Amino acid sequence: MNTRFLIIAAAALTLIVPRPSAAAPTGVQWTPDSNRLLVSKDVGNERWAITLNVSDFSASGNIYFTSGEAPGFVWCSKTGEDFDAKVGELDLQYSCYGASSGFGGFTEGDWSLISDSVFLPLSFFIPPAETCDLSGALNGSSSGSSGNFWNCGGSEGTFQFQVFANGTAFSSATGAFDYDAVSEGCRIAQLADGSFLDLEYSPSLDHLTLYETTTDVKTLIVSECAREDF
Repeated sequence: MNTRFLIIAAAALTLIVPRPSAAAPTGVQWTPDSNRLLVSKDVGNERWAITLNVSDFSASGNIYFTSGEAPGFVWCSKTGEDFDAKVGELDLQYSCYGASSGFGGFTEGDWSLISDSVFLPLSFFIPPAETCDLSGALNGSSSGSSGNFWNCGGSEGTFQFQVFANGTAFSSATGAFDYDAVSEGCRIAQLADGSFLDLEYSPSLDHLTLYETTTDVKTLIVSECAREDF
């Protein structure tokens, strides 16, 4: 295992602990099957191309070095999480391993531990927001006065979703729940059942993206939503 790669990888992983800067070069996209999120970001002086598997939060990818040497490989398994309610951020704890390019095949010794205490914010895998004002995403003041809904589909199938000005929301997949969308713009919220939810609204497209976790925070559910009238 390349010792220099391990040192660089450990340093770079330390740099991505804070919430990413909006000014940093960034690119995020999901795969057509909605099962993975693809991220390309500058971390320190290196370029990181990382794939998040939404089914188990595992992350893997490549590190590209400014020196032009062969890229390194990284694989991380989620071991825990920590929620900072003050800033609305869910930090994911990982155990991460690194490897250099294989030569003549693969061996068990290819991978070495970088760190078992890497914290990566969930926002690392979320595209830059078009707006933090979610008032345009509301479906009315309450469920009794709504004339439209969001038709959503993604990694866990299709469902209907609504969010209201009175601090409540409804999903045909899970039922009604408390959620104050206006105060949670550009923030991740923890719901009463222990799960986490982030809404990203595009006014220019009148389009909604949902990032949800299961109650045990073992799976990320990503859904794209279009507004429809009843």
